[in-house]
Amino acid sequence: MRYIKIIFPMIVMVALVGCTKVNKEEASMQLLNVDREFAQMSQQKGAAEAFKAYLAENALELPNGAHPINGRDSIYASMQEDPEVTLLWEPQEAVVSALDDMGYTWGTYTASWKGADGTMKTSYGKYLNVWRKQDDGTWKVVVDMGNQSPPPAE
Repeated sequence: MRYIKIIFPMIVMVALVGCTKVNKEEASMQLLNVDREFAQMSQQKGAAEAFKAYLAENALELPNGAHPINGRDSIYASMQEDPEVTLLWEPQEAVVSALDDMGYTWGTYTASWKGADGTMKTSYGKYLNVWRKQDDGTWKVVVDMGNQSPPPAE
């Protein structure tokens, strides 16, 4: 009898976890839309403000050719150092975990800025963002990384 009191709740818990299957296609599309909103905010308010809104407090940035940056506030401060850079990106795909608590998005980006000689400079690349669902159900970026690539084919 004592074992039934222990085993029965465990069986119920396993059954409930097994029943909470996530529609991965729908969940992935929702995350892709969140990344699109993130990109739209960057276009409207600037990259620094968008990153401040969409990064988790303990986020990690792995910038191309530079040391990692730890924490949303440090990432925001580093982006404020050069506010003239325009960062635009186009999400391509999102994948969400079976538990719908983690996921990633990737896509392409374009960075533009005025060079020392006064001419506009442009850099192209690809990015990968790792997302974690927060307790309130919102998605926040926990790891942001990107690197340069050749210009898109015309």
